[in-house]
Amino acid sequence: MLRALLIFIFLLLSACGGDQPTRTITGSTMGTTYMVKSIGGDISKQQIELVFDRVNQIFSTWDVNSELSSLNRGPINQWINVSADLFFVLTQSQELYQQTQGYFDPGIGNLIDMWGFGAVKVEHKPSRAQVLSALEKSSILSVTLKDGKVKKTKDININLSAIAKGFGVDEIAKLLHTQNYLIEIGGEVLTSGNNHGKDWTLGIERPNGAESIAIVLKNQAIATSGNYRNYFVWKGERYMHIIDPKSGLPAKNDLASVSVLHAQTMMADAYATAMMAMGSQKAIALAKRLDLSAILILNQQADFKVVKINL
Repeated sequence: MLRALLIFIFLLLSACGGDQPTRTITGSTMGTTYMVKSIGGDISKQQIELVFDRVNQIFSTWDVNSELSSLNRGPINQWINVSADLFFVLTQSQELYQQTQGYFDPGIGNLIDMWGFGAVKVEHKPSRAQVLSALEKSSILSVTLKDGKVKKTKDININLSAIAKGFGVDEIAKLLHTQNYLIEIGGEVLTSGNNHGKDWTLGIERPNGAESIAIVLKNQAIATSGNYRNYFVWKGERYMHIIDPKSGLPAKNDLASVSVLHAQTMMADAYATAMMAMGSQKAIALAKRLDLSAILILNQQADFKVVKINL
C-alpha cells in the first residue's frame, strides 16, 4: 500500500520474565512487516489484521478501490463525503502543513507518481517543465474540509503514505487491553508501560556502521526517515526518495536520517518526513520551535555527525 519509508531501527528488546505472559504477533501489512508485543494482553492476529485491512481500504494509493483513490478520482469543486478516519487524517495533515511551513504536504501525489515513488511505474524521469506543471496541482491547500466533507479546488492527487502507517500503529494501540506493549510497523514504533519492569529500549542504526544510538521509549512513539539505503542517482547527483514540496524535486540536503519521538506515531511519522525534506538547519529550528525530541544524523560530507534535540 504505502511507499517504503526509510526506517532504520533495531529493536533491542529485554529478555522476558515476570508473571504475566508475553504475546508476540507478527505478520505483513502495508508492503512491510509488523510486530505487536503485549504483556498480559489478549489481542489476536485476526483483530490486528482487521485494523490493517481497514486502514488499507481507506488510505491505500496502490488499491484503486480504496477510499483515497476514489477521492483522488473524484470531481473538482464538489463536496464529497468521506469517512471519519480520512477526514481526521486530512485535517491533521493540513495542520502539519502549516506547522512545517509546507514541508509536510500530502497534496504532492502527482509529483510522487511522476518521479516513480508511488504506485505508478515510470520509465523516464520528468523534465523541469513537467515538474513545474505538476507543482501547480500539488498542494494540500487545494483541499477544503468541512463537516466531514472534502472539496478539491484543483485536480490534485493526495498521498498520505507519510502519515497513514503511523496512524495504523496508533489504531492498533486502541485494541490493546494492557498497559505494557510495543507495536512496530516497518520501523514505526509505539510503546507503553514497560517490558517486565525494564524500559523498552531501541537502537537507531548509523549509516557508517558505528554503534547504534540507544533510545529509551517511555509511553512514546518513534519514527525514522532516511536516505542512505534507498536513494537514486539523477544527472550525476544523488537524491532521496522523498520529494521537496517546494521545488517538486527529490530532496537533496545534508541529512542521512531523522528520528522523531512523539506521543502519537502518526505525528512522529509526518514530522520525520518533513524534517528529512527540509535539511538540518530548518529541521533543528522546527524541533526547537515545536519542542520535539529528535535525532538527526548528518550525511557523509558532515562525517555522519549526530545532533540530538530535546533529549
